[in-house]
Amino acid sequence: MDVHSLAAFWVRESKMEGDYFEFGVASGRSAVSAIRAARLYGWNAPSRFHLFDSFQGLPAIEGLDAASEQFKEGDFAYSRESVIEHLERRGVWNPARIQFYEGWFSDTLTGWLQSSFPAGSAAIVHIDCDLYESTRQVLDFVTPLLQPGTLILFDDWNCFRGSNAQGERRAVLEWIAREDVPWSLEHYVSYGWSGAGFIVDMKG
Repeated sequence: MDVHSLAAFWVRESKMEGDYFEFGVASGRSAVSAIRAARLYGWNAPSRFHLFDSFQGLPAIEGLDAASEQFKEGDFAYSRESVIEHLERRGVWNPARIQFYEGWFSDTLTGWLQSSFPAGSAAIVHIDCDLYESTRQVLDFVTPLLQPGTLILFDDWNCFRGSNAQGERRAVLEWIAREDVPWSLEHYVSYGWSGAGFIVDMKG
Protein backbone atom coordinates (compact mmCIF):
# COMPACT_ATOMS: atom_id res chain seq x y z
CA MET A 1 0.00 0.00 0.00
CA ASP A 2 1.54 3.34 -1.03
CA VAL A 3 1.64 6.19 1.45
CA HIS A 4 -1.27 8.11 -0.05
CA SER A 5 -3.46 5.01 0.10
CA LEU A 6 -2.41 4.50 3.70
CA ALA A 7 -3.23 8.13 4.45
CA ALA A 8 -6.68 7.91 2.84
CA PHE A 9 -7.33 4.67 4.70
CA TRP A 10 -6.31 6.39 7.95
CA VAL A 11 -8.76 9.23 7.29
CA ARG A 12 -11.61 6.84 6.56
CA GLU A 13 -11.00 4.51 9.50
CA SER A 14 -10.40 7.39 11.92
CA LYS A 15 -13.55 9.14 10.70
CA MET A 16 -11.56 12.29 10.05
CA GLU A 17 -13.04 15.32 8.35
CA GLY A 18 -11.05 17.89 6.46
CA ASP A 19 -9.18 18.71 3.28
CA TYR A 20 -5.92 17.68 1.63
CA PHE A 21 -3.14 20.29 1.57
CA GLU A 22 -0.01 19.75 -0.51
CA PHE A 23 3.02 22.02 -0.43
CA GLY A 24 5.43 21.28 -3.27
CA VAL A 25 3.51 19.86 -6.23
CA ALA A 26 6.32 19.38 -8.80
CA SER A 27 4.92 17.31 -11.70
CA GLY A 28 1.69 16.43 -9.87
CA ARG A 29 2.54 12.77 -9.28
CA SER A 30 1.76 12.88 -5.55
CA ALA A 31 -1.47 14.80 -6.15
CA VAL A 32 -2.60 12.09 -8.57
CA SER A 33 -1.86 9.40 -5.98
CA ALA A 34 -3.71 11.31 -3.27
CA ILE A 35 -6.82 11.88 -5.37
CA ARG A 36 -6.89 8.29 -6.57
CA ALA A 37 -6.49 7.01 -3.02
CA ALA A 38 -9.33 9.22 -1.81
CA ARG A 39 -11.57 7.70 -4.46
CA LEU A 40 -10.45 4.14 -3.74
CA TYR A 41 -11.04 4.30 -0.01
CA GLY A 42 -14.25 6.28 -0.15
CA TRP A 43 -12.74 9.32 1.51
CA ASN A 44 -15.44 11.85 0.74
CA ALA A 45 -14.66 14.25 3.55
CA PRO A 46 -12.36 16.66 1.68
CA SER A 47 -14.30 19.14 -0.37
CA ARG A 48 -11.07 20.32 -1.94
CA PHE A 49 -7.46 19.42 -2.66
CA HIS A 50 -5.30 22.49 -2.06
CA LEU A 51 -2.07 22.45 -4.10
CA PHE A 52 0.66 25.01 -3.37
CA ASP A 53 3.76 25.53 -5.52
CA SER A 54 5.87 28.27 -7.07
CA PHE A 55 5.83 26.34 -10.38
CA GLN A 56 9.34 27.77 -10.79
CA GLY A 57 11.20 25.05 -8.91
CA LEU A 58 13.09 25.47 -5.65
CA PRO A 59 13.93 28.97 -4.43
CA ALA A 60 17.46 30.14 -3.68
CA ILE A 61 18.99 27.87 -1.06
CA GLU A 62 20.46 29.68 1.93
CA GLY A 63 21.83 28.96 5.38
CA LEU A 64 22.82 25.48 6.49
CA ASP A 65 20.86 23.86 3.67
CA ALA A 66 23.16 25.55 1.16
CA ALA A 67 26.08 23.52 2.51
CA SER A 68 24.62 20.43 0.83
CA GLU A 69 24.68 19.79 -2.90
CA GLN A 70 21.57 17.62 -2.70
CA PHE A 71 19.28 20.35 -4.05
CA LYS A 72 19.76 23.28 -6.42
CA GLU A 73 17.78 26.43 -7.12
CA GLY A 74 15.24 25.73 -9.85
CA ASP A 75 15.01 21.97 -9.22
CA PHE A 76 11.57 20.42 -9.79
CA ALA A 77 10.24 23.24 -11.96
CA TYR A 78 6.97 22.33 -13.70
CA SER A 79 4.41 24.80 -14.96
CA ARG A 80 0.89 24.78 -13.59
CA GLU A 81 -0.36 24.01 -17.10
CA SER A 82 1.83 20.90 -17.32
CA VAL A 83 0.56 19.72 -13.93
CA ILE A 84 -3.06 20.15 -15.03
CA GLU A 85 -2.29 18.21 -18.21
CA HIS A 86 -0.82 15.43 -16.06
CA LEU A 87 -3.91 15.34 -13.87
CA GLU A 88 -6.09 15.23 -16.96
CA ARG A 89 -4.11 12.37 -18.49
CA ARG A 90 -4.47 10.41 -15.25
CA GLY A 91 -8.21 11.02 -15.15
CA VAL A 92 -8.29 12.91 -11.86
CA TRP A 93 -8.62 16.57 -12.90
CA ASN A 94 -11.68 18.15 -11.31
CA PRO A 95 -11.55 21.96 -11.08
CA ALA A 96 -14.50 21.93 -8.69
CA ARG A 97 -12.39 20.15 -6.06
CA ILE A 98 -8.79 21.05 -6.93
CA GLN A 99 -7.44 24.52 -6.15
CA PHE A 100 -3.98 25.77 -7.13
CA TYR A 101 -2.08 28.44 -5.19
CA GLU A 102 0.76 29.67 -7.39
CA GLY A 103 3.75 31.59 -6.06
CA TRP A 104 6.57 31.48 -3.54
CA PHE A 105 5.37 30.44 -0.10
CA SER A 106 6.57 33.76 1.31
CA ASP A 107 4.01 35.46 -0.95
CA THR A 108 1.10 33.00 -0.95
CA LEU A 109 0.99 31.75 2.64
CA THR A 110 -0.54 34.91 4.02
CA GLY A 111 -2.52 35.48 7.18
CA TRP A 112 -5.50 36.42 5.04
CA LEU A 113 -5.44 33.07 3.21
CA GLN A 114 -4.86 31.22 6.45
CA SER A 115 -7.94 32.82 7.99
CA SER A 116 -10.03 31.79 4.98
CA PHE A 117 -9.78 28.14 6.07
CA PRO A 118 -11.73 26.96 9.12
CA ALA A 119 -9.66 25.99 12.14
CA GLY A 120 -8.93 22.28 12.12
CA SER A 121 -9.77 21.91 8.44
CA ALA A 122 -6.77 19.75 7.45
CA ALA A 123 -7.11 15.97 7.33
CA ILE A 124 -3.88 15.34 5.42
CA VAL A 125 -0.94 17.70 4.92
CA HIS A 126 1.73 16.64 2.42
CA ILE A 127 4.93 18.66 2.76
CA ASP A 128 7.40 18.16 -0.06
CA CYS A 129 9.41 21.35 0.39
CA ASP A 130 12.93 19.88 0.63
CA LEU A 131 14.31 22.97 2.38
CA TYR A 132 14.29 24.35 5.92
CA GLU A 133 12.93 27.84 5.20
CA SER A 134 10.12 26.60 2.96
CA THR A 135 9.08 23.99 5.53
CA ARG A 136 9.17 26.58 8.32
CA GLN A 137 6.81 28.81 6.36
CA VAL A 138 4.43 25.92 5.69
CA LEU A 139 4.33 24.83 9.34
CA ASP A 140 3.53 28.38 10.45
CA PHE A 141 0.70 28.46 7.92
CA VAL A 142 -0.89 25.11 8.79
CA THR A 143 -0.64 25.39 12.60
CA PRO A 144 -4.26 26.58 13.09
CA LEU A 145 -5.53 24.24 10.35
CA LEU A 146 -4.40 21.10 12.16
CA GLN A 147 -6.52 18.93 14.42
CA PRO A 148 -5.84 15.85 16.54
CA GLY A 149 -5.46 13.04 14.02
CA THR A 150 -4.29 15.13 11.07
CA LEU A 151 -1.69 13.12 9.15
CA ILE A 152 1.38 15.08 8.06
CA LEU A 153 3.60 13.53 5.40
CA PHE A 154 7.15 14.88 5.15
CA ASP A 155 8.50 13.69 1.82
CA ASP A 156 12.09 14.75 2.54
CA TRP A 157 12.43 13.77 6.19
CA ASN A 158 15.67 11.84 5.68
CA CYS A 159 17.31 14.22 3.22
CA PHE A 160 20.56 15.97 4.14
CA ARG A 161 21.73 12.58 5.45
CA GLY A 162 19.03 12.63 8.10
CA SER A 163 20.51 15.68 9.82
CA ASN A 164 18.37 17.34 12.49
CA ALA A 165 20.17 20.62 11.72
CA GLN A 166 18.94 20.95 8.14
CA GLY A 167 15.88 20.73 5.95
CA GLU A 168 12.47 19.52 7.08
CA ARG A 169 13.75 17.96 10.30
CA ARG A 170 15.23 21.22 11.56
CA ALA A 171 12.03 23.12 10.77
CA VAL A 172 9.87 20.54 12.55
CA LEU A 173 12.04 20.35 15.67
CA GLU A 174 12.03 24.14 16.03
CA TRP A 175 8.27 24.29 15.42
CA ILE A 176 7.46 21.63 18.03
CA ALA A 177 9.64 23.43 20.59
CA ARG A 178 7.70 26.68 20.30
CA GLU A 179 5.39 27.51 23.19
CA ASP A 180 2.72 28.91 20.87
CA VAL A 181 2.46 25.62 18.96
CA PRO A 182 -0.04 23.30 20.71
CA TRP A 183 0.84 20.22 18.66
CA SER A 184 3.04 17.18 19.02
CA LEU A 185 3.82 14.58 16.35
CA GLU A 186 3.73 10.79 16.70
CA HIS A 187 5.59 8.77 14.09
CA TYR A 188 3.18 6.70 12.02
CA VAL A 189 4.89 5.48 8.85
CA SER A 190 8.12 5.61 6.88
CA TYR A 191 8.00 5.45 3.10
CA GLY A 192 10.50 5.40 0.26
CA TRP A 193 14.03 6.25 1.30
CA SER A 194 13.30 9.73 2.58
CA GLY A 195 9.67 10.08 3.66
CA ALA A 196 7.99 9.88 7.07
CA GLY A 197 4.41 10.41 8.20
CA PHE A 198 3.28 11.67 11.61
CA ILE A 199 -0.05 11.86 13.44
CA VAL A 200 -0.82 15.21 15.02
CA ASP A 201 -1.81 15.25 18.71
CA MET A 202 -2.10 17.86 21.43
CA LYS A 203 0.98 18.44 23.54
CA GLY A 204 0.81 16.62 26.86
